[in-house]
Amino acid sequence: MKSEALCIPCVIKQCQRIAAMLSNDEELLIKVTKQALSIIPNLSLTEPPSLFTSRVLFAAYEVLGTRDPFASVKKEQAKMGKRASRLLKAKILKSPDPLHSALFYATLGNLIDSGAQETGLTLDTALNRTNFHYDDYTHFKEKLSSAKTILYILDNAGEIYFDELVLEKLPAWNIILAVKSGPILNDVTEQEIKEAELDKRAKIVKTGSRFLGVNFAEISDDFKKVYEEADIVLAKGHANFESLVDAGRDGFFMLVIKCPVVANKLSQLTSRKLNVGDAVFYYSPGPKAQ
Repeated sequence: MKSEALCIPCVIKQCQRIAAMLSNDEELLIKVTKQALSIIPNLSLTEPPSLFTSRVLFAAYEVLGTRDPFASVKKEQAKMGKRASRLLKAKILKSPDPLHSALFYATLGNLIDSGAQETGLTLDTALNRTNFHYDDYTHFKEKLSSAKTILYILDNAGEIYFDELVLEKLPAWNIILAVKSGPILNDVTEQEIKEAELDKRAKIVKTGSRFLGVNFAEISDDFKKVYEEADIVLAKGHANFESLVDAGRDGFFMLVIKCPVVANKLSQLTSRKLNVGDAVFYYSPGPKAQ
């Protein structure tokens, strides 16, 4: 999907939030803002918001003098995610369809996001919900019946314990977990996967870059092969949706909508009015089938 004008103030605010998180230095905040404003005119809104945003963030990181400003944040979010996921296991076991419940709660874990706009939701309040606002689970079950391999493209470090709930319900399938090749925002890398010991549950593949979502100009050979050959692609979060929904193949997308740009895109695709804060499990048949 393409970026829109609304993506510009969004990424500037992200850069400012990161600067404020690291320091109360007003001069630094001004420098970061100017850096973001200087690079944006050179970028194209025809590329996905995930790539547009990444390029601005990389420029901001240079001014901030750090490659991973969320290193400590990711550790705290992982602790929070681990605690919450333990409480959810009992709910999932009592569910009439444990896999569906695991997918739902894993999607709500997408609220642990350091890059998104405010949704008006907290993780605690969201976990009281019971259903997706849009749900292609029936189609997922159909695909699952004949599938052997699943590429599960992860999102944020704090979510991985929610994702583990899904892995526990798919023991018979060969699952490959995709992670970033380097840090950006609070996205999960191989380091967090190993700390959570998820590498003992599934094979790990790196996307090939630090970009939010998937940047096809820089994907690794391993990721390209798995992406093309997996029977099912299951992708978490905004950035993966933004970069993959119009890519070359079908896939399932799990996310909580966090901005009007994505809300409008999903509303068009589903022919249903969806809003910021809605939890979605959407199947895209791929551009060739649309």
